Amino acid sequence: MLQILRHKAGSIVVKVLFVLLILSFAIWGIGDIFRNRGQTDTVATVGDVTISLGQLDTQFRQVAQSQRIPLAVAQQLGLPQRVLDGMVSGFLYDQFAADLGYNLSNDAVADAVRDNPAFRDPATNQFSRDRFLQLLQANGTNEAGFIASQRGQQQQQDVMRALFSGAEPPQALVDPIYKYRRETRIADTITLRNADQTGVPQPTQADLEAYHKEHGDKFQSPEYRTLNLVLLKTDEFAKSVSVSEDEAHTAYDKNQANYEKPETRRFDQVIAPTKELADQIAAAVRSGKPVQQAVDESGNAAVKLIPVDFTAKSAMPIPALADPGFALAQGQATDPVQSPFGWHVLVLTGTQPARTVPFAEARAEIETQLKQSKAADALYDAANKFEDALADNVPVDKAAAEFGFTVTQVPAVAQDGTTQSGQPLPALPGQAQVLQAAFQLQQGDVSPMGTVDDNTSFIVRVDSIIPPATEPLAKVRDEVAAAWTEQKQADAATALATDIAKRLAAGEAAADVAKAVGGQVAETPALLRDGSNAGAVPAALVRDLFAAKVGGTATAETPGGRVVARLTKIEPAKPDATAEAAVKQDLQRGLAVDVGGGLDQALRARYGVTVDQAVLARLSYQE
Repeated sequence: MLQILRHKAGSIVVKVLFVLLILSFAIWGIGDIFRNRGQTDTVATVGDVTISLGQLDTQFRQVAQSQRIPLAVAQQLGLPQRVLDGMVSGFLYDQFAADLGYNLSNDAVADAVRDNPAFRDPATNQFSRDRFLQLLQANGTNEAGFIASQRGQQQQQDVMRALFSGAEPPQALVDPIYKYRRETRIADTITLRNADQTGVPQPTQADLEAYHKEHGDKFQSPEYRTLNLVLLKTDEFAKSVSVSEDEAHTAYDKNQANYEKPETRRFDQVIAPTKELADQIAAAVRSGKPVQQAVDESGNAAVKLIPVDFTAKSAMPIPALADPGFALAQGQATDPVQSPFGWHVLVLTGTQPARTVPFAEARAEIETQLKQSKAADALYDAANKFEDALADNVPVDKAAAEFGFTVTQVPAVAQDGTTQSGQPLPALPGQAQVLQAAFQLQQGDVSPMGTVDDNTSFIVRVDSIIPPATEPLAKVRDEVAAAWTEQKQADAATALATDIAKRLAAGEAAADVAKAVGGQVAETPALLRDGSNAGAVPAALVRDLFAAKVGGTATAETPGGRVVARLTKIEPAKPDATAEAAVKQDLQRGLAVDVGGGLDQALRARYGVTVDQAVLARLSYQE
């Protein structure tokens, strides 16, 4: 697999894709980071620009992580060299754009930044400068560096777009490729199910022993681990924590705004399907009728009375109702207000004035919050000391006793929560989180403190690891027998498919053959060469049919069976403007890649590129 990937990575298409990938990463500050001068460990020089080993390492890690490739594997695939090539190409295009006198305007750069979805406030979908600065900080760059890199990236893309836009494939090339791609094949098929092959005998003891020995990897137990688990509950720590009146008063004064309660109001809310009905109900209420009576007399079942309990103006469920609702006097009704739910009329039924919650009323809540905060701090401190004790090889039970923790010994368990007996593990708080953490550790390791919920944390230690092993035949006899039978049925279906192919090739009708062997007969759609419209037809069958002549046969495996096909018709490509345009676009991309590859080589010769392979070789990543 590595050899195949290395081969593919050498093609000009992939090289240009790597260039584009590296350019895309410029959005997070490459222009600012990689244009610094005076760096040591220079791995490459592009004209008068240098690239340091540290800069390459940073960019390599970003690319590898974005593709979810382990660093060691990415290095085996030659990704550091590809990343370096992409960085070099980016700087070449920078210098080329400068020589052409192309300088993107400040307005164009600003528009691009404002239009970037990453910098929009999710609530308003508008550009947010705060979000912009936060994201830059999180990604290790600054505003000046980002703007410079954004300008460079857009200039590079504009230059490439201008060069590639003229890469037009001639019609003499488009026509034969279109005809080749859009030629179709139709075939009769007979599908066999392995499960229908009933002539398979019962396996003997010798059969089972031989199959079990040959396919032992199919009958392995999972990996099991024995664990020591410490559950840390904030509530337990809170019992030993006290809060003085002065502490509570200080917290009250510091968070005074939290205890300023705005005016709240309660309403009868009527929702009507039309403005006419809403006007009628509002007029009835203003004439003195109770709201319920006005609703009943409307004579329309679609009119609903839905009260709104005491609510602050800023928390009104329909914002458009806030101003008119909070302008009412007791018993008054608003004019109808439209929303996506209909036409609303509010009638004020109660008011609670704004007030400041006094300390005496807030004290209990404050003390609870302070106790929880103190308990969390105490728990975290104790957990750190507990981890330190374990790191010093203090036995788990002794360290737990010292800090007042309770240790739960978890018997050998697989990651899915089953024990060696095959039964599920008894209920364990945070079992999924605990097992996930435990199966990322080595034997004897202790996990960092993990979280189950707001009140419960945990630390887990792996005492022993029981590796997977082939289960004895006596324990998995039924599974082995079933697997042996399935294999024999598949072998029988394969042999029958070979016989069917011979009969079809000899000219027998597919329907007659299918009836004789108990298969299902069908006709394929007009298959395209790339299999894009094949549906359930296996790709291998499509490939073989396009290598066959009319009357030729092919067989392929299907989920749970085999399929046999006889090619009945070859149809030339039909005119299709959309499909032809897609072929032309593919060819245009290929020509653009060729132009880009040639330009890259020309720019390297023009500006001069040197790469220090000895410095590049210093990069080393281990699993």
